[in-house]
Amino acid sequence: MKIFYKTEEAFVGISMMAVTLLLFVNIVLRFFFSAGISWTEELVRYTIIWITFIGASICFRRGIHVGIDVLIDYLPEKGKKILSLIINIMAIALMICLIKYGSDLVMFSMNSGQLTPALQIKMFWVYLAIPIGALLSLIHLVIQTYEMIRNFKTS
Repeated sequence: MKIFYKTEEAFVGISMMAVTLLLFVNIVLRFFFSAGISWTEELVRYTIIWITFIGASICFRRGIHVGIDVLIDYLPEKGKKILSLIINIMAIALMICLIKYGSDLVMFSMNSGQLTPALQIKMFWVYLAIPIGALLSLIHLVIQTYEMIRNFKTS
């Protein structure tokens, strides 16, 4: 699993560095030479989409997603565990929906042959971030939920 985790993190890290570099180069070209690279903005936009969905799975794995802890803070320990379990189950259901509808979107895009304007790559490569990110998130959520249930039974 460590290789899996490191691959996710490496993808996000390298992608963020590449996006930063591309934006910096494009800004310098525009500011000093009044000419930019036309495809840079599109590539950055699509890379950020991938970073978002893969990054979401990393956040699920680490348990650092944005949440409202006000209710959880006032619950007893057993209530916290039950609410956390319910939240994970709801998140699993959401990820299953994202996988299904994201896959439908990818298939529709593949069949339509839609291309991106500047890069001229098939649009399904962009949309593929949705089901892949959701699948990775689902894997992490299932592992966490299993651990919660296992720890709940032993305590």
